[in-house]
Amino acid sequence: MKKKSDVTLKEYIKISLWSMKISWGISKSATILSLICEILRNLRGLIDTYVIAKLIDKLLLLISNDGSTVADLIPFLVILLGIDVFFSGVGELRAYSSRVIRRLSNSYLNKMEYEKINYLGVQTLEYPDVANALQKVNDWLGYVTEVGNSVVRIIASIVKIFVSGAIIASVVPIVIPMILVASIVFYLQRRYFFKKEFEWQTNDDHLTRRRRSNWMAGELSDAKTIGEISIIGAYKFLDRKFTDFFNYYNSGLVKIIKQDSTSGFLMSILSNVVIFVGYIQVFQLFLSKLITLGNTTFYMGAVSSFYGAVESFFAEFVAYRDFVLKVKDVYGFFQMEPKIKDGEYKLPRLVTPPTIELKKVSFHYPNNDIQILKNFSLSIKAGEKIAIVGENGAGKSTLVKLLARIYDPQEGEVMINDKNMKDIILDDWYKNLGILFQDFNFYGELDAQENIYIGKSMKPMDRDQVKEASEGADAHSFIEKYPEKYKTIMSERFKGGIQPSKGQRQKIAIARFFYRDAPVAIFDEPTSAIDAESEYKIFNKIYKFFDNKTVIIISHRFSTVRNADRIVVLDQGRIVEEGSHKELLAMNGKYAQAFKKQAEGYL
Repeated sequence: MKKKSDVTLKEYIKISLWSMKISWGISKSATILSLICEILRNLRGLIDTYVIAKLIDKLLLLISNDGSTVADLIPFLVILLGIDVFFSGVGELRAYSSRVIRRLSNSYLNKMEYEKINYLGVQTLEYPDVANALQKVNDWLGYVTEVGNSVVRIIASIVKIFVSGAIIASVVPIVIPMILVASIVFYLQRRYFFKKEFEWQTNDDHLTRRRRSNWMAGELSDAKTIGEISIIGAYKFLDRKFTDFFNYYNSGLVKIIKQDSTSGFLMSILSNVVIFVGYIQVFQLFLSKLITLGNTTFYMGAVSSFYGAVESFFAEFVAYRDFVLKVKDVYGFFQMEPKIKDGEYKLPRLVTPPTIELKKVSFHYPNNDIQILKNFSLSIKAGEKIAIVGENGAGKSTLVKLLARIYDPQEGEVMINDKNMKDIILDDWYKNLGILFQDFNFYGELDAQENIYIGKSMKPMDRDQVKEASEGADAHSFIEKYPEKYKTIMSERFKGGIQPSKGQRQKIAIARFFYRDAPVAIFDEPTSAIDAESEYKIFNKIYKFFDNKTVIIISHRFSTVRNADRIVVLDQGRIVEEGSHKELLAMNGKYAQAFKKQAEGYL
């Protein structure tokens, strides 16, 4: 059975090329410059040692000759100065290229992520396995460019191995296999502990619990949630759950790191012994007068350089493997295809709203066998104003998700103008659809005007329509009282911004919905935070504003839907009653009883 810490050669190649492609996309010039500078930087030690070795021999020669002066050393000193200046430039260029890639990568990778999420669609993101994959992306997205950087360092190490190896091969060849064996032992040690650490981090149970704990940390640091947490005294409970998990999780990591460090120290002793043997071989050549003192210095440096290059190669390969294993999950996410396959039928922007029909639909949520809807059928005429009511859990919001094709039913069909929704290009359907969810989006980083305009942002802003939509949603009067009116930022966390009330945010969201002016309009509990008087005004305007549209209102407030053409009452995923408000009251059934109870509640 293949473990998470296993990577095939094909995967190494694919992920490395993908990472390099991303680095190339971030900055071509910085990527090339980084490779050149890394190779040169790795060779600096050899070059410096060589020049110093020649300088030592020259000094010894000058000592033996009477009348020698410092001027005789100037050519070597100039060369040494030139090398220092050159490599200072190389160092700055390397730092420049690294900073460019690092600074530009954040926005580049963030854009990659949200583009991919948008491509996958909310339908795919609802699945638990995709949510886990997205958690890994959030954890390890920054490692994508590190794979490319690691490849660059590995290439530079290989160049250094060949250059320094060629130098010592002709002088102390016995050292080469010794260094290679010691480096392989070092590599195996690093690889073993890396696997332990990686498998601890990516354990399915640990990953799920880490997601939950990080969610708790987010709630404990979010201004929107800490108020209630403080009032109900939940801080210690959530803090304890967060702390208990990470105490356990981090203690496991620390244990692995301690073992790694201890064995790493033993490996360093082995390294020093091997280098010491190499030095002895060089000293023997010097004492036998086969090489000069300068060459002795140079060959000692070459031995250290060769061992450093080999050790660096294996250490970098371990790091590279670490990056690849983490980026493997990121790469896998970016190779994902939507769980729901898009259709091919092009649906135009409809002038006349479509007919909508659910035919014998059965549906349950992923990883849950409980049937929310079973053999469910419903027809909605073009331009009909229909309300769907029922208690919580009756299946109302599930119906909205099916109409938005966030999910596909396991059985049955959802038809748009007698065309199966699965066959329609999803974006084409969305161009004809407007949905105001109960958990609607509100964009605090935008101003009031932009929060409304974003409902139809594919076209230039029409400020008159923005105002008209705002008036329809009973929002114009309070927006006009804002410091900058429609240009006021909708969050106090930005300079000049304000914090609208929840009811005001909901009215602005409804205004956005009006501005969208889609042929099919779905309101999912649209006025839950709005006072009864405003709710009455808004609903009267909804029916007038969408006079020639299909309107579907989802609600558990029966008083808000009385003017609908048809009211459908759901109970446990089934239609138990339907008709106009008067017809349903006359039936004296579930709707009538609930309506009377709610009416009494307002008295």
